[in-house]
Amino acid sequence: MDNPPSVLFVLPWALSPVNGVDLAVLNLARSAAAHRGLRPLMFCVDPTQETCSTTEYDDIRMISGRLHAPQSQPLAAGGTVDFLRSVRGELAEWRALIRQHNVRVIDAHFPGLHYFTLALLRRRTRGRVRLIFSLHGDDLRAIQGAGRIARAGARWVLRQGDAVVCCSDDLARVAQQTLRLDERRLHTIYQGVDIEELERSRGCRYRPPTGAFTDYLVCVAAFDQKKGQDLLLEAFTQLVRQGLKAALVLIGRRTPFLTRVRGLVRRLGLQDHVFFVHDLDHQDTLAAIRQARVLVQPSREEAFGLSLLEAGYLETPIVATAVGAIPEVLGTYYPYLARPEDAEALAETIHEVLYNPTEARRQVELIRRHVATRFTWGIAYDRYEGVWLSGS
Repeated sequence: MDNPPSVLFVLPWALSPVNGVDLAVLNLARSAAAHRGLRPLMFCVDPTQETCSTTEYDDIRMISGRLHAPQSQPLAAGGTVDFLRSVRGELAEWRALIRQHNVRVIDAHFPGLHYFTLALLRRRTRGRVRLIFSLHGDDLRAIQGAGRIARAGARWVLRQGDAVVCCSDDLARVAQQTLRLDERRLHTIYQGVDIEELERSRGCRYRPPTGAFTDYLVCVAAFDQKKGQDLLLEAFTQLVRQGLKAALVLIGRRTPFLTRVRGLVRRLGLQDHVFFVHDLDHQDTLAAIRQARVLVQPSREEAFGLSLLEAGYLETPIVATAVGAIPEVLGTYYPYLARPEDAEALAETIHEVLYNPTEARRQVELIRRHVATRFTWGIAYDRYEGVWLSGS
């Protein structure tokens, strides 16, 4: 029976195609399938399952099962021996899974202490299976915010990998400083856009709610303080007072921060101007971006910014803050980058794009070429494959 070598992508949760990390992993797996190199498999952690189950998603084999992880309190209380005893059987199950599917590479995304078992497995297999950790930004933030013992455990886990991939140079720099990782094992691989999916979205009829307004601005980001939706509302208020006749559409994954954003809309009197769309599927999100006057990304932190690339390819003007990887992605000399934490500067930059359409169109054309030549999943896959197979 044919059993080609495979790459196993790991997510620490159930797959959700509206989650940015999950979407990136899916696109990488699809690229692997298209290139017919290493066969892609996906493992999604499900703590409710006593045994592994297998399904198919987009012709990719999906495996769900448990992945035990130590908690910081048991570690502090001397519970390490009990944990290692319980994980012994799990290590045997993983070795069997690796043999069954001829796994040559494990690419574990959103790493942390929860991948402790994979780190032990890497030590036991003595390099026969390469272990790659892929950082996305929020994972590093979670490690930084963890307790001292959990943070040390996560650092140990990451150091067991053969390589750590970051989605931007900015994230790689922060990861190296925070986790004191060996620079030789750090790699930057930009995420990409799916050109075919972007072209298909041009035929999508979805349009977000905009009330009495024909034109709208859009922001696509999980509702999170670091994404800056509150800053955007303050800037948008200034534009409305100056006579802007357009809606603001906020598209994103539900989080507790959403309640705060809704409250700010009421306090600013913007109920007739601001519209919320939660957990929208990707095709409809792309359609909403394509029809917007401007996409605004008012982030306080940004490890990458995939929606910026999608807007660029779909020829929607972009306004963003000059933080994190945004200048790296759009280009240091991109003219529509506002100072972070400055609502007035953000409003002025949006105004410049809206009322100088000739220059905005020129910048859109430049960004579209930039995206198409530097940020595709084919390019990302080629670089990932180089890391996966390095030394093999």
